[in-house]
Amino acid sequence: LPQPVGPRPPGRVKGRAGGAYLTDVTKRDASPQAARPFCQSHSIVRSLNTVKGIPEILHDQGFRDGTTVIRAGLSPAQAAVGSALGVGEGEPVVSLLRLRHADGETLSLEQMYLRPELAGLLRTGMTSVYRTLRAQFGVQICVADESIEVASVSSAEGELLGRPAGTPVLKLERRGFDQHGRAFEYSVDLFRADRTRLHVRTQSPVTAHAM
Repeated sequence: LPQPVGPRPPGRVKGRAGGAYLTDVTKRDASPQAARPFCQSHSIVRSLNTVKGIPEILHDQGFRDGTTVIRAGLSPAQAAVGSALGVGEGEPVVSLLRLRHADGETLSLEQMYLRPELAGLLRTGMTSVYRTLRAQFGVQICVADESIEVASVSSAEGELLGRPAGTPVLKLERRGFDQHGRAFEYSVDLFRADRTRLHVRTQSPVTAHAM
């Protein structure tokens, strides 16, 4: 029989611990440094080590911030929202849909839900919610529990972000807790993957001194 022409696929060898590893893999195939970043040079660093609002993050990095409020009002809490905020399903919660800009270009699309006692926020500019909560309501979001995954936008979301449907984004789901440990915020944010870099600093519990 004629032999197949072309590069030989890498072999697979079973390891002693039950796992497997590949053999005959070229150096070019095993070079993570060769991966081309999707994020562009004018990216925003989204640190996961601190709890800050987007305007403050952008100002710290020298960007001009902007906010477009697309929708704001009270809406019935869906099951996931009610569970995150500790309110009953169907009870009214504050709902904000906003588009964020950095230097005049879209950065993120954010859906934020807040507990109903914060309805007075709807009478403010709603551009920096964290700052307004702290200054006018005595509520400071001190702890954020976030999960992050890669997602793709629909045509409706893409139109707002100025990107075609199917474009990859970073999807952040967040619960924010105030200075007394109460859950006040539940948000789902879509950050443009070509404008956002994530930064995390971790420390071993056995580290002798904080650096």
